[in-house]
Amino acid sequence: MTDRLRCLPLFAGVLATLAFAGGCVPADPSKPWSTRDQSKTVEAGESGYQIVRPIIMDPAESVPRGDVQPEIRGVASVVVDPPEVEVALEVVAPTGPIVLRGTTPAARSVSWLLNAVVDPQPIVRATAYEALEGDPDALYEAAPFGLIDENRGVRFVAAMSAGDAGLAGLAPLISPLLSDPSASVRAAAIYAMNKIGEGADPSPLAAMARSDDPEVRANAYLVLGLMGNPSAIPLIESTLGKGMRLVNPMRVRLTELQAAEALVLLGDQEDIEPIRAALFTPVEQGEITVLACDMLGRLGDEQARAMLFRMIAASGNQARPPEIQMAATAALFRLGPPLPEKLENLILSQVGDRDPRRRVQAAACLAVVPGQQALAALEGLLADGEPMVRTAAAGAILSRSDSRRTSAAAVPN
Repeated sequence: MTDRLRCLPLFAGVLATLAFAGGCVPADPSKPWSTRDQSKTVEAGESGYQIVRPIIMDPAESVPRGDVQPEIRGVASVVVDPPEVEVALEVVAPTGPIVLRGTTPAARSVSWLLNAVVDPQPIVRATAYEALEGDPDALYEAAPFGLIDENRGVRFVAAMSAGDAGLAGLAPLISPLLSDPSASVRAAAIYAMNKIGEGADPSPLAAMARSDDPEVRANAYLVLGLMGNPSAIPLIESTLGKGMRLVNPMRVRLTELQAAEALVLLGDQEDIEPIRAALFTPVEQGEITVLACDMLGRLGDEQARAMLFRMIAASGNQARPPEIQMAATAALFRLGPPLPEKLENLILSQVGDRDPRRRVQAAACLAVVPGQQALAALEGLLADGEPMVRTAAAGAILSRSDSRRTSAAAVPN
């Protein structure tokens, strides 16, 4: 499983947005560009859950377009757009709570994720597709729906996940996305087709990396870094500090961090410095710090270990909020020993938080925490009333090698 959208197992970009900006809610038609300022904590329980299944429409029928939907924010922000395919949604009223089936945590996680991929919330669907990389057979079953989803963010993640999972049998469904209206989706299709051995011309990524749209540019950086061709280093470097003059400075900073990570992945280790420097961003810009922690952990930056420890140990007016402490803790677990005893308690203490956004982040962070205590906490979160919390927990469980064993504790459905 990759860390592409930061959906799972540790999705710093989405989590930081959830933690610092609030959860996605239905869009106000008068503000179609974003729902960030409409965000709120969702209190709805499981009884309100609805199953949404795609139905292929007759070409003669009109396709309901609707208004722009909630924004999916990640390292590379991806925003809902109106449907471009002949697909409508049938909402099926729930007849009762969703029952998770299976004798192992992994099996119960897949049971949930196959429901989550048809959730009304785009961010839940997107997270579910990435989580299913932990079970390629289940992803193969579900991904065709994601590849024709009305939300370009979901299409992006479904294509990337299919590529990472090596699902060559889905090539006929991925190939049409090379001409998708969304540049981000086209980038994902280029990546996926090359990953599954079908090949696709990567040259359009150059124009995407120069885009003034931070979503498109960040996703191009992401794909270039993951494709692993060092010849992309001069291209990425030539775009830094150029364009995006009218873009929010924080989004520019997040996009440039994505470029720095891509450059390090391609072999330019000097570009780790901007990521380290982001650890010292003011607390009110905590989204940047969370992302930097995530990147340093994934990149295995041992020189950042002391800085990450200080972020956790700081007290008084230097103390960091729980979101940053969890991100730093997860990064340290990625780096591995030596680690202080009971370090995992910083994450476990947030599992029962009233704010579902913190529970989402705790679930994602527990993906990299070894031991039965962490797995048991994830099993509990798999029964959470919030679909996003369940989905994060399911993805974290599937990323763990110990999730295939029969659970010793009974977990409520």
